[in-house]
Amino acid sequence: MQESMFKGWGFFKWLLNIVIVLCTVYLLSLFLNLTFAIGYVVMLIIHEAGHVIAARTYGATVSFGGFTPFGAYITITNETSVKENAIIAISGPLCGLLTTVVYFILCYITRSQNFLWLSFFTGVVSLMNLLPLNPFDGGKVIAATFLYFPLVFIPLLGYGIYYFISSQLWLALVCALIIAYIIYDVIRMRNNNHIELMFQFARSSKVMIFFAYLMILLVLAGMIGAMAFDYGPQLLPRFNHLQLPQDLIPYFIREWLSI
Repeated sequence: MQESMFKGWGFFKWLLNIVIVLCTVYLLSLFLNLTFAIGYVVMLIIHEAGHVIAARTYGATVSFGGFTPFGAYITITNETSVKENAIIAISGPLCGLLTTVVYFILCYITRSQNFLWLSFFTGVVSLMNLLPLNPFDGGKVIAATFLYFPLVFIPLLGYGIYYFISSQLWLALVCALIIAYIIYDVIRMRNNNHIELMFQFARSSKVMIFFAYLMILLVLAGMIGAMAFDYGPQLLPRFNHLQLPQDLIPYFIREWLSI
């Protein structure tokens, strides 16, 4: 029988998580509305549920770490192989993709812009989780399959350095830092895999997991791109006049002060 995910939770941990959830809902309600705020919390729960279901399928002992101001997390307290880690990791974004689709269907049925925002935002968050670097879910998938895959982004980032070096130096520096982190992360994953006794599993399994990863990534990117192209003004109706990113923070400060 599986242990409760909340084993070891005391009164103060329950209280802290309730406060974090209520504060998250309150702040999002101020900037957007209550529907979006609740939908955001539901998105987090579904994402973590995907990890939990996959982990328990492998008999892993899972505990819910709790909510944070930026999301939620689980911890696996017993040892799992890198193959199992990859499948557990990819299950979260897969549930995120399904949530993106469900929110978009609700938008189509109800004609509510709230569900359009939720669909787009859930897709963006899930896509970010698929970044092939640690500590994202995508990093755990890549570590178990084709750990050199992140290197394909270096030429693109190198072009970004060339493009921004004369106009936006800080963006060029960001691209350079990302390149450095990609190289570091790939080397670290390679060294870890050399000492990982449970790393060996069939190449066909690696290909299938990596293919599933790419399909989820491409579908999410396609949905986000399609929504941005077709519903851009509805997604960000109040941001159209801004020259991002330099005007974004002052804009939110003005919005906060005007509430």
